[in-house]
Amino acid sequence: MTHLPTTQAPRNGAAARHPSRPLAGSGLGRAGLAAAAMVCATQLAGCFPVIAGAMGTGVAMATDRRPAATQTVDRGLQLEAESTINSRYSGQARVNVTVFNRKVLLTGEARNDSVKQQIEQYVRGLQNARVVINELEVVNSPGFMTQSQDAYLTSKVKTLLMTAEGVPSNSIKVTTEKSVVYLLGVVTSAEGDRATDVARNASGVTKVVKAFDYVNDTERARLDAASTSENPSFDGSVGTPAPVQSVPGVGGPIDAPAGAAPGTAGSAGATTAPVAAPVTSPVALPPGRNLP
Repeated sequence: MTHLPTTQAPRNGAAARHPSRPLAGSGLGRAGLAAAAMVCATQLAGCFPVIAGAMGTGVAMATDRRPAATQTVDRGLQLEAESTINSRYSGQARVNVTVFNRKVLLTGEARNDSVKQQIEQYVRGLQNARVVINELEVVNSPGFMTQSQDAYLTSKVKTLLMTAEGVPSNSIKVTTEKSVVYLLGVVTSAEGDRATDVARNASGVTKVVKAFDYVNDTERARLDAASTSENPSFDGSVGTPAPVQSVPGVGGPIDAPAGAAPGTAGSAGATTAPVAAPVTSPVALPPGRNLP
């Protein structure tokens, strides 16, 4: 099992605050937004669309930086992998498949290391899987005991990211496994650091794992050119910062279109990863249905 580098956050118990400003053109204002966000934080994942819709009435949310075609491929890839894994390994594993920008994150539990590796090799064999991150934990009896708490933390972190200044929340994917929050997305180094800081300060989060695709400011501006929106901000107390971990070999500049400026990876004070090359499966397994 690969041991990933971990950055330990300060455990001084101090609460952090995020800069805020009133919502332009909205009747919510900072106080109303904070109240709505805190109400949402006490509920499970089903509450998240409510707060998202409320804020959307006053401030247009930042658009997803993935092209529409990539979003479609991501959805198809996730459904394909989930369907096959759940059918093929029923009773042997509990697997959550998260896909963003053709990067596949596997979280959950597997009965043994052989099952864990078989699942990884199957996903690596899928044509549209650019990078595969296998975070499956080997346990004797895969279970579902922590899923409600994980859904709650995912909802909370999404809300905090959505209301944090300088964070492109619609370009960031959040998933949680046993209180460990995983962040995927297309961000600049500064945006990734900001999102990580927000997530690690959410109460209940024990660790944050970064698996971002980084772009530089020129590429970010190109991706955001069609959008004139910005994220609202949230002023509220948070919990003790959680440690941060980066996935080696998968964080780095994404493949930019021809003529686009290359991305940059890394930032001061944070563990960053080099460029991830597309992976191929060393085992010949049937890839199943692949989207174009």
